Amino acid sequence: MNVIDPNIGLAPPAGEEIDPKKTCIFCRRTFSHPGSLGRHLDLKRGTRMHPAEAVDQLRGDVKRRGDIVEIKARRAKRAKEYNARDEVKERAKMRRKEKERAGRAREEAKINFLDRLGLPALPPHPSFPYMVLYFLSPSQWPHDPPTQETYNQLMLILDPSMHLEDEHFIDWSSKAKVAYDNWQQLSKSKKIEVWNREQRSAAEAALGTLTLYDLGRREDWLIDEEKRLVAMEGMQM
Repeated sequence: MNVIDPNIGLAPPAGEEIDPKKTCIFCRRTFSHPGSLGRHLDLKRGTRMHPAEAVDQLRGDVKRRGDIVEIKARRAKRAKEYNARDEVKERAKMRRKEKERAGRAREEAKINFLDRLGLPALPPHPSFPYMVLYFLSPSQWPHDPPTQETYNQLMLILDPSMHLEDEHFIDWSSKAKVAYDNWQQLSKSKKIEVWNREQRSAAEAALGTLTLYDLGRREDWLIDEEKRLVAMEGMQM
């Protein structure tokens, strides 16, 4: 058998023509690829049958061992010549147009999704429950109609000293106090009714035409919308 150490290679069968690019001139082992011969020489360099100086001289002629600056310059010249061809320029131009079209469609798809969301606004005379739903996050919403504890949470959020760096912040604390005073005058059953009604109003104002399902699959929706917009633009060209 002519199979030997994989780091050495294969001994060429008797009478077979030797390929100098794949055959070691020192140990006469042959390899399936020039790269394998190169790794063999690197590995065996300095051994008895592979003198270091002779291997270095042989390997010094390999392009990848050449001057890095010269290699980069040569590659840049070839790339410049290739890119100067008319058909290459046309393909590059088409790719840029496709990329730009996809980018525009992606941004428009995001805008279309955001447009489907509502634009909640605080009424001129909001109820206390609506202010709770408007300013507190859902994780802070009480299960039952809001109480004094909820009011304290709300006033902490509305404290102007907490928003000194926000030039657009409006001091709603006075409205919250009036709304809470009115809320305190309601009966327990009326509070439950108003609380339930305002929760629905807040959900409608926030979601707009979207559903929770739409929100959950927004990435898929954006991809589908982007494809639709790209196809539409392609038809108009």
